[in-house]
Amino acid sequence: MKKTFFQKTYNLISYLFFFGVTSFILSFALNLLVKLFGNLDIPFLSNIIVLIQDKLNLLENYTKQIATILMLTAVSLIVIELTHRIISDNILNYFKSVYQTIRLRQFLWQDEKSESVITIDNQTTVTKFNPILRNFNQTTKKSTVDIKKDSVIVFIKYPRTQQAQKLLRDMEEHIKEEIASRNPNYYFSSPNREGNKLWFKATRR
Repeated sequence: MKKTFFQKTYNLISYLFFFGVTSFILSFALNLLVKLFGNLDIPFLSNIIVLIQDKLNLLENYTKQIATILMLTAVSLIVIELTHRIISDNILNYFKSVYQTIRLRQFLWQDEKSESVITIDNQTTVTKFNPILRNFNQTTKKSTVDIKKDSVIVFIKYPRTQQAQKLLRDMEEHIKEEIASRNPNYYFSSPNREGNKLWFKATRR
């Protein structure tokens, strides 16, 4: 089974938007620095100030261009997906897919933190992170749900470690119940593992 276009691009679009917004913020901060240096009135440093302003202006332009390219790429991928939905599916299913992808990731998330008191006076609390749960979370946060008018395809990446894999196997029935409850008009078959990928597929009743 192969990923759909939505499943291939969902994480990519998220990263593009994140780095695009970050670049815009950095560009804005650089613009403020240029103005700040422009307000400095130190005669014996005037040449250095002008040089710094030129470098900051150049860097600002680069970051602004990068931000624009990233955002336009993300928007283009979304437009392609929406166009495909309009032609062969339903545009509302795109937004349902995004929402259920977010909800599935929240459902799969495991709390990595554990607190333990180790001092004699019981005053100092040390927070520890469970490496098994961390590996599980890093892997399953790539999960996606693609809803179409005649099918639902759920992709979950399998963790690498044996302990994290066991945790996912123990959750399979709960995952199926969770996604089936959100899509009552679809019939879900048993999960199917292919390599490091776990698939849930459903067809409309």
